[in-house]
Amino acid sequence: MIFGQLDNALLYSGLGERIAIGLALLTEDNVRNAAPGKYEARGDDIFYIIDEYETKPVEDGRLEIHRKYLDIQYIVSGEECIGTTPLAGLTEETPYDGQTDLAFYRYEPTMSKLVLKQGSFAIFWPNEAHMPGRSIDVPETVKKIVIKIRME
Repeated sequence: MIFGQLDNALLYSGLGERIAIGLALLTEDNVRNAAPGKYEARGDDIFYIIDEYETKPVEDGRLEIHRKYLDIQYIVSGEECIGTTPLAGLTEETPYDGQTDLAFYRYEPTMSKLVLKQGSFAIFWPNEAHMPGRSIDVPETVKKIVIKIRME
């Protein structure tokens, strides 16, 4: 997992061409201002999802993993907590589905909690368990962009 600010995103361009493209997308006004929905950047290799929602209590969440795609999760407005913990030892709740590239695991009270605020992003590699969309103290409206980058 990597945590950073959009102002420093160029520091991470050495992680690979697709990651550099994904981070560059976040600097574009037309991307940050787009309506909720799914958008293609490079077909199935790089696409992004814009979502607006109310954060929910950490205790009500489930951890998720992906196998095919890396996530760059960027906060356009609002703030949220994202839980993260190593995959080893977690209890699977929903087996991996190759169509959705998702598996879910039971909430882990000892997970680390990362606070993302407007202008910050986190990168989650495949098989890194994470729980996005959680409240810090009280529910808050968040606008988020998730860049999906194929890693297989």
